[in-house]
Amino acid sequence: MKSLFKYFYFNKKERLALFVFCLLLVSINTLYFSFEPKDTPVCYEFDTLAFNCVDSVRIPQKSNFVSSKSSSSKVKPIAIKVKPKTFLRININQADSLAFSALNGIGPIFSSRIVRYRNWLGGFHSKEQLLDVYGIDSMLFNHILPHLMVSSSDVKKININTTNYSSLASHPYITKSIANSIIKYRNHHGNFTSLAELKLIPLIDEDLFRKIAFYLTIE
Repeated sequence: MKSLFKYFYFNKKERLALFVFCLLLVSINTLYFSFEPKDTPVCYEFDTLAFNCVDSVRIPQKSNFVSSKSSSSKVKPIAIKVKPKTFLRININQADSLAFSALNGIGPIFSSRIVRYRNWLGGFHSKEQLLDVYGIDSMLFNHILPHLMVSSSDVKKININTTNYSSLASHPYITKSIANSIIKYRNHHGNFTSLAELKLIPLIDEDLFRKIAFYLTIE
């Protein structure tokens, strides 16, 4: 027995530590039960019978709660008219930056580029010319294509019989060398009688002619 009791012998410091430990356990336990949330009885509403909120024993009397199905509290449903969404269509020769920004995928950067390029070009004669705008690829173009329309009558044309070199060379489709060739040809042969005469200039092939013919006129 003596060998057993020697395990329960503590010195003064050990007894003090054990006392503090027990005191700490009691304090934690007391705080836990003090702040433990109490169960709150839940009451439900019934039309004819009520239930006791504490022990859920059925009470054969009318509920004191106001019935949600009372005829006096019925609320008539309000009919809300939903406006159908309109399909967005914009004219790429008349729309401003704000209108282009309304297209899904076209932000303020792309919209400003489109307007700036359109002004430089003199207007679009086809929707596909949007592919010439920096950053617009075929995927984005096909995405916005159903929302686009174009009016070729808004295209500004350059009169090749009265224009000067600077005006021709400023067009994005006409290089400086081509503008110079057109002016020289006109000075040598006189005014153009038809746009087809431009194909007589060596630097202008069939593909280039079809590209620039929309922006040129002889009247």
